[in-house]
Amino acid sequence: MRLVKFLIISALVLASIITAISFLFPSKVVVSRAIEISAPAENIAYYVSDLQHWNAWMTEWKENKVTIKDSTAFISTQKIQLVQKTDSSARFNWVATGQPPYDVLIEWLPLSNNQYVIHWSFTQNVHWYPWEKFQTLLNEKLLGYKMEVELANLKEAILNK
Repeated sequence: MRLVKFLIISALVLASIITAISFLFPSKVVVSRAIEISAPAENIAYYVSDLQHWNAWMTEWKENKVTIKDSTAFISTQKIQLVQKTDSSARFNWVATGQPPYDVLIEWLPLSNNQYVIHWSFTQNVHWYPWEKFQTLLNEKLLGYKMEVELANLKEAILNK
């Protein structure tokens, strides 16, 4: 009986410590990457603002079946919906099963004549749950690397248009 009591108390203490550590992590996580490109803004908007053209530069879209209905794309266990489009940006709501949604912003900022910086950011607000907080530690490594690859693909697609 003392052993069971000891195990229960130990589990509660361990869970409390893990939860306390998770409170040290932020609830809002932003992963962003950028790339410079020499191209007209219309060419950038063509590939970024319209989900129909993402198959030219998104690796996952080439490998999986994508269904696009109106301004929403369904791919695997993900749903990407165009929320707002301007002359220099596109905002999407990106939902992956089992994760809090991402607010995705792709914007192209002018440097000089036909020189732009394409800035892509994923913002995620997580709950206080320890498993969500610890999951955000992987965002920078996994998501950041994938964003760099996709931005290079985007640059290549725009330059080859």
